[in-house]
Amino acid sequence: MNYRRDFFYITLVIAAGIVLGTLSACDDLSIKQSISDEEYLLVDQDSSSVAFPDSYKGKVMLVGYVYTHCPDICPMITYNMRDVQRALPDETDFMLVSISFDPDRDSPSILKDYAENYRLDEDNWRLLTGQRSEVEAALETLRISTVKTPTRFLEDGRAIYFIDHTDRVTLIDRDGNIRKNYLGSEFDPEEVTADVIRLLKNS
Repeated sequence: MNYRRDFFYITLVIAAGIVLGTLSACDDLSIKQSISDEEYLLVDQDSSSVAFPDSYKGKVMLVGYVYTHCPDICPMITYNMRDVQRALPDETDFMLVSISFDPDRDSPSILKDYAENYRLDEDNWRLLTGQRSEVEAALETLRISTVKTPTRFLEDGRAIYFIDHTDRVTLIDRDGNIRKNYLGSEFDPEEVTADVIRLLKNS
């Protein structure tokens, strides 16, 4: 048995494993898709016009997709994103964005109430709505699917329906590149916080 040769071989295999592991970790935040050339004219909870994503260029963004009448998944998405926000209170280059896919009901004032009810820090959290055509175009680019249930009407004329939707939160870098998607209702806030910090430092 050639111990020297075997030792060299084992050392080489271990080193290769470390390199591959490092590359896999780096690839975890590789560019998945660019939306830097896209522009969607939306409005935030303060009724201010927003050209998404260009209005937030230079910021690392965590983007969630919700609607205010959602009974289950959306509150969990919002709470998870809020945990990340609270873990990074002093990061001025970090922006959270919630895009409503129910623009018929989610007016800016409704989104404002939603932000206040969830005690969101609105200094770096924008909740967006807008014309349905603009919202749907943005969702298509971001690969978010929605299916509305049949509508029923109350005696006062109010429409009641729910929306099945993709459960996702998207991490976007300063240049408008999608770096990672998470299961919005179940992601680990500590993992997402670490990913945001990496992009803040490296981009």
